[in-house]
Amino acid sequence: MPYIGNMSEFKFEREFAGDVLVIRPEGYFNEQAGQTIRAFLKESISEGTKKVVLNLEKVAIINSPGITKILELTEEILYDLKGQIALVGVSQLYQEVFQVIGLTSMTSIFSDEKSAISQF
Repeated sequence: MPYIGNMSEFKFEREFAGDVLVIRPEGYFNEQAGQTIRAFLKESISEGTKKVVLNLEKVAIINSPGITKILELTEEILYDLKGQIALVGVSQLYQEVFQVIGLTSMTSIFSDEKSAISQF
């Protein structure tokens, strides 16, 4: 699948694994990156997709506004859209940050996409 979003230091690709949308951001994850993914997700979810895997393996840095966007995205999928989200490829540093902000209590972190997809 070709890259969808394209910004100076950020891009992402998407793929469907059955009824699960897998999003693979790459590069620097900031507020603009989060807004781009959020806009894309709103479009995809309106088409019926409610299961999302966010693979952060290729994300080099997530700044504070980017972390906020991931949290908002998770809350929107879970509470507003009544969907499900799983995270993959989260470094130890960001696992700790996500735990502090409460993100790990809302979603699960998996080591690979296959594990994340199978939990749905």
